[in-house]
Amino acid sequence: MLNILDLGFLSLAFTVSCTGFLINHYEKHVPAFIIKGFKYGAFAYQGSGANYVQLIEIPKSLYRHFYAFSSIFSVLTLVYAVLVYYFEHSVSKYVVFMLKLILEQDEPSVSASAAVIALSLLTIQCFRRCYETYYLQVFAKNSKMNLSHYIAGLVHYFAVIVAAIGQAPLFCGSQDRDKVLWNDTRTQLLAIPCISVFIWAFYEQYKTNIIFANLRKDKTGKVITESHKIPYGRLFEIVSSPHRLSEIIIYTVLLLLIPTKTFFCIYLWVLCNQIQTAIQAHLWYKNTFKEYPMKRYAVIPRVL
Repeated sequence: MLNILDLGFLSLAFTVSCTGFLINHYEKHVPAFIIKGFKYGAFAYQGSGANYVQLIEIPKSLYRHFYAFSSIFSVLTLVYAVLVYYFEHSVSKYVVFMLKLILEQDEPSVSASAAVIALSLLTIQCFRRCYETYYLQVFAKNSKMNLSHYIAGLVHYFAVIVAAIGQAPLFCGSQDRDKVLWNDTRTQLLAIPCISVFIWAFYEQYKTNIIFANLRKDKTGKVITESHKIPYGRLFEIVSSPHRLSEIIIYTVLLLLIPTKTFFCIYLWVLCNQIQTAIQAHLWYKNTFKEYPMKRYAVIPRVL
């Protein structure tokens, strides 16, 4: 049975895939308000139609709020999980009620260790992205995004954190500690490989964002332009969107640690969103810069 998060993220995955496909292949037939609401940033809609959509556009720099919120929420959730699992605090009945209301599940699907590992990885990812959006990235002052993107981002991070812990022992099902599955063979086998791959993707995404930021700064770190340039170096040599490739890898790792129905639905949304956005960015680069390296793929080397 699908819960509210499953239905929501499956709908988002379907919508972004279909809309992206139509815009990428039949853009001239797609209404301007759909294009304007879907595209943002460097490849935002440049036409004169659907100007009323601007009423619900906000600065792209407000992406920062996603990571400020998720950093606080993830660390509070992680601390709570540590208190529950390692200091024998009981889970509040209100928390259990809310998780059951959202996830509609009576029995845990993952071990306690898997949930703690996944939540820990999510927390450091959110903190790093928070640092980047506040202190590293350079957002163009006139760059906008649709309010729907903003809301989807906040909902996404709330759901990811809830899905990471909400189907784990004590947070779901019986409160009997004698029946808790603290660890399992699957997690024991996958933990080290997953953490290793996560750290690599985490580092590559960070280096990618440094490259992006440096395109708009001089050697002293002062912002000198808001224009777009061709990025070079590291994974940019093979794909146009290494940060999106890294995001896909990071969520693949999290799915391996939390292989639940709900997390799979979130993963599909991330996959569809990152791929569609990467395709748009790739096409924009090729159409904007005549000297753009033709050997680069959009997001997945030798595939897409």
